[in-house]
Amino acid sequence: MPTSGQQYRIKAIHIVERLRLKELRGRFTREPIEFSNYELIVRYSEDSYLFIYNYGSVVFFNVSDELQERELSAIQEYRLPSDQGRATDIFSLEVDSQVTATKVYFDRVVIPRLSKEYVKICCMLLAESTALEYYEVLIESLLEKTNHFSKRLQLQGRMPETSEDLVKFIGFCLSTKQEIISNLYIVDSPDETWENVDLDKMHQDLKLMMEVDTRYRALEYKIKIIQESVEIIVDLAKSARATLLEIIIILLITFEVIVEIIKWH
Repeated sequence: MPTSGQQYRIKAIHIVERLRLKELRGRFTREPIEFSNYELIVRYSEDSYLFIYNYGSVVFFNVSDELQERELSAIQEYRLPSDQGRATDIFSLEVDSQVTATKVYFDRVVIPRLSKEYVKICCMLLAESTALEYYEVLIESLLEKTNHFSKRLQLQGRMPETSEDLVKFIGFCLSTKQEIISNLYIVDSPDETWENVDLDKMHQDLKLMMEVDTRYRALEYKIKIIQESVEIIVDLAKSARATLLEIIIILLITFEVIVEIIKWH
């Protein structure tokens, strides 16, 4: 068992927007000790774990850098390119037998004893936080693109982009919204907290410190802003297309009238 004051390093990486855990089950150096559609857990020793979540986050608890790279290479084809803002976070879990209850700090959690339940909750919340960080960057990029359209409308009074550009942008916005809703829906407290007051307190305190709920709501608000802007863009695109069709119809009618006048003369 760990001595008092020992710290364990936790590293979380958001590697992709979605993972099918069933396809990954046999790829690692050890067989999973727990497996579901949501979570896959590999244990290397009593104080060393790998957690993988279906929304694309991977968390290493007290795992050497060499072993981390070996395990990540097993799922290399799923990893996001680094230029897409792959999110990474580092945290610590400290064991101190002198404390009677868990204490949550900005960069670490102090617990009275090491157990898989404490580890699991810390890793789960760090995984959620890292995934949120990835989507926060992605949403900011979409907001910048939306602002670009708004500025063009303000300065030029029209949509200069082609229909194909608009369709791609709208499609990307819709798919991103769906990914965030399906991948990062904030679930209930894990089962481990239901019958353990200290675990539940740690879960609530750590969640509050990482601002998981607040950040998720902020993402929802920004998505709403983007959605409203996209709806306006769609309406303008439809209006522009309708106006063009009306002009074409008027020109065709005018052409036919001119032809008839020429015939009569």
